[in-house]
Amino acid sequence: MQAFLTQLVCNLLDEGNAAFREGDFRQATYHYSEGVSVARYAQAEALVIPPELLESLYVNRAAAYHNSGEYEKGVQDCDSALAVCEGSRRALYRKALCLRDLGRLREAYECGTSCLLTDPHVRVKKSKIVLSFENYADTLGKVIWELLLLGAFSESLDEIPTFSSLSGPRVMDYKYQPDAAHRCKRDVLLCRLKNSDDPTWKRVRPRPARNNFLGAFVLCKEVQERQECKYGENCTFAYCQEEIDVWTQERKGALSRELLFDPLGSTERRALSVTRLLQLHMGMFMFLCEECYDSKPRIISKRSKENLAVCSNLTARHPFDDNKCLVHVVRSANVRYSKVRPLHPLCQFDVCRHEVRYGCQREDSCSFAHSVIELKCWVLQQDTGITHEEIVQESKRHWHRLEQNAQSGSGRNRGLNLKMKFVCGQCWRDGLVSEPDKALKYCTAKARHSWTKERRVLLVKSFEKKKWVVVRPLPFSRSYPQQYDMCVHVMKQKKCHYIGNCSFAHSLEERDVWTYMKNNNLRDMQQMYDMWLTLTNQNHRPDGTLVTPPPEEKQIVMPTDYAEPMSGYHCRLCGKHSNSERQWQQHISSEKHKDRVFSCEGEDEGLAWRHRFPGPRFTLCPRLEGSCPEGASCDYAHSEEELAEWQERRDFLRRKLAKARDDMLIAPNDYDFGKYNFLLQD
Repeated sequence: MQAFLTQLVCNLLDEGNAAFREGDFRQATYHYSEGVSVARYAQAEALVIPPELLESLYVNRAAAYHNSGEYEKGVQDCDSALAVCEGSRRALYRKALCLRDLGRLREAYECGTSCLLTDPHVRVKKSKIVLSFENYADTLGKVIWELLLLGAFSESLDEIPTFSSLSGPRVMDYKYQPDAAHRCKRDVLLCRLKNSDDPTWKRVRPRPARNNFLGAFVLCKEVQERQECKYGENCTFAYCQEEIDVWTQERKGALSRELLFDPLGSTERRALSVTRLLQLHMGMFMFLCEECYDSKPRIISKRSKENLAVCSNLTARHPFDDNKCLVHVVRSANVRYSKVRPLHPLCQFDVCRHEVRYGCQREDSCSFAHSVIELKCWVLQQDTGITHEEIVQESKRHWHRLEQNAQSGSGRNRGLNLKMKFVCGQCWRDGLVSEPDKALKYCTAKARHSWTKERRVLLVKSFEKKKWVVVRPLPFSRSYPQQYDMCVHVMKQKKCHYIGNCSFAHSLEERDVWTYMKNNNLRDMQQMYDMWLTLTNQNHRPDGTLVTPPPEEKQIVMPTDYAEPMSGYHCRLCGKHSNSERQWQQHISSEKHKDRVFSCEGEDEGLAWRHRFPGPRFTLCPRLEGSCPEGASCDYAHSEEELAEWQERRDFLRRKLAKARDDMLIAPNDYDFGKYNFLLQD
């Protein structure tokens, strides 16, 4: 809450500064006043707003008042700034200007001299300050003029301070200040080792631009010996072990600094469109009744077919056009809904960490995106200005094109005469071929690498050849080329130096696959692979297990899936609909549903628990000094670290339970949670 309010005050300060620069002092005053109101509210709730930020609000509002001719209000704001930050030079300077224009020259003179005396960088002879009061009016003019000449202050606004600073002369003397109020480009990468005795964050510089260097990165000797380096930022040796680790991962392609700074990435952002969103996330966009969607429990109601002016909820009949909201819906074995709120100036282009963990309590008032699809829609709206109505219309056109392709026959779909399979990319680089296990979570190698979209590669083999070759993803392009050509270097049997970015095919099989994807309007390798499986009837292994993800994970994208309206109560955790109150009560009372309430699906890897599941006793084991005979089945914690994790885990699950009760996903009188009953204990 404190971080959100601080960021909100920063945004209001920025809005006021922008209006000030445009000469709209009335609007600037409004934004500064809103920021002050939010800061006062935070203080009333015992939340701390950085004093530098509050000082900036008062000083900048005083400048706006001064330019509007409201000098008295400017003096009052300067006094408020001085109460927050005693001896503030900015506040003294603004106050001196306002007092001068009010004709209170004696007070203005005192503020001006105090302003000079408090600035250690402005050197003024003492004889210029200590003067008789008979000519204080002339002296005031000289003092104010000298301030302007020396450049100690200007009419520029007070900006937000930066988040980090160089705290010493050495190259590693950087200090991380997470609580400082600021807005920055977020282009500085910080890193620290997990479970290390050194908790400090280290700054990781960009990797040296030496594409032909394949050796191991080593530490700079000068930094090791003296913590200094004459080459500074241009040094091609690492300054710390964290830099070596990050640079190595970046060179392997396992880490992208660009994606860390921008989750979408510049390339992905340029290609973003409604069609691209539906290709990546499947599903479709539609309008639902917002009143029903936000009710607790959630009710899904579309536009009524009998009366187009109201929603399909028979008990409410809300006016549909006045209450409609954009929703992204994906239907597989379950149905998933993601609400897309309208874009507004205070939107933060990042996913809300509270929503990901246990559900955001602020709901629609939260400025952060509550899903990846909502974040991408905001980016698309900001870049193109597309409206929600246009998103829905483009979604309908996309499905119409898919229906036409499905009805036009599969003659051209039979043109790919290849064998295909996905294998583990890490094993493939090591010379091994390992496919996924039955659960599609790990590869079958002894190392059991995680099976994810980013860590797998597609292999194809023609029936004429006996060699499997890698097919890279389709090269990025706003529009498909007329044809894909072979790489000149590969044709000459030479090594291509642009493997990662080369837009020419490196094998005949790759060219055939890319052409096949172009002809069928496919951008994703998984879509192409699924179509190939369907056409060749190879969706099952010989042992009967699925090659593609099970129904719970696979997103079926048939247009007819969305033809019939889904209605009634909807559980966002299980993706199930209930047609009646009785059916809904049975669902939320089931053991499977309660397990989903407390599940940690989609959690950050940093929340992975290292110790046992909590027992009923949240104290240290009394037999800890010896050897506890019960071992892992003991009801007590066996270390301070385990006890601390138990308490953290209990607090985390209690938050999820409170959110579920608030959303009516747990009955108010239900206190039977099986192995989670320890949550009810103090």
